[in-house]
Amino acid sequence: MLVRLFHVVVSIIFLFMLLPVFYVVLSSFNQSPSLSFPPSGFTLDWYRKIPEPFWQSLRLSVVVGVSTAVIATVLGTVVAIRIMRSSSRWNPLFGALLLSPLMVPPLVIGAALMMFGSVMWDLVGINPTGNTFSVIAGHFALALPLVIRSVMAAHAHFDFSIEEAALNLGATPRQVFFKVTLPALMPGITSGAIFAFLLSLDDVAIALFVGSGDEQTLPVRILSTLEYSFSPTLMAISAIVVYGSILLMLIIDRLVGLEKIFGFGRG
Repeated sequence: MLVRLFHVVVSIIFLFMLLPVFYVVLSSFNQSPSLSFPPSGFTLDWYRKIPEPFWQSLRLSVVVGVSTAVIATVLGTVVAIRIMRSSSRWNPLFGALLLSPLMVPPLVIGAALMMFGSVMWDLVGINPTGNTFSVIAGHFALALPLVIRSVMAAHAHFDFSIEEAALNLGATPRQVFFKVTLPALMPGITSGAIFAFLLSLDDVAIALFVGSGDEQTLPVRILSTLEYSFSPTLMAISAIVVYGSILLMLIIDRLVGLEKIFGFGRG
């Protein structure tokens, strides 16, 4: 009885969390030119009428997200393995320092980066902010701790005997790292990369503070458009992001398996 009640409560919570997503998708097909629910009719016109700046922002968000995920995953994996295998007494302090951005709101990080750009302009006449690279740097600061924590969690259950077995069988340390260690940590590495990409794709604060006015990421573009327009095209471009996220999860599940990445089994 308690198990069944627990399942019902969890289902209600998930339904409540997914209702806004259903609303966005259904509204993107609404025939009415103004946002209303339930839809008064079915149409695909809003997908055809998505302005080109939104497509440019979507492409920029994907580029920034992929760049952030790749850089954070490579460096975060190396750092996490180093922390977990080092016997230095400074390890806890070093690990806490690297994970500290998780305790700072993105708004504060964005404001700090903007102030840093202003100070650099006053000192040397160069402002490193206001471009795509500064957005990637800001997202990297947020994503790196997520990757480190994810890889460290995977490494906590690592069986060192498989490395010893590979070395005893004649493998070099390089071969052991790439053919034994990394595959064993791949679920944690992959989940960290996914979280880094989604964090970058969803960020508003950092991109708003240090991004370029001419090249806006999709969340910033949507936010700035909402100030003066409630066009259903906003729902259409948002729905496309939902479709892309679902497609990404399906591809990952097909290639790797979500149960391996997130640590649950198939029912």
